[in-house]
Amino acid sequence: MLSLAARPLAINPLPTGGYPLLGLVLLAIGGWLIWRSRRPENPSRREERLGGIAFAVLGCAIGIAGLVAVAND
Repeated sequence: MLSLAARPLAINPLPTGGYPLLGLVLLAIGGWLIWRSRRPENPSRREERLGGIAFAVLGCAIGIAGLVAVAND
């Protein structure tokens, strides 16, 4: 039977060696947000600090998982 529903196109997944780099980039973004939240004239200090912590934790987790995947590959 012919289906008229659109099928999602597959994209190329990130290679195994790219995960540690992705983690490093996310960690850098988190560090920048934490650094930015320390400025006293910044009105959104709390939000930037929480966002920076979230990016840093996510970056560390992805980076460590990527290093484990590279080591097991």
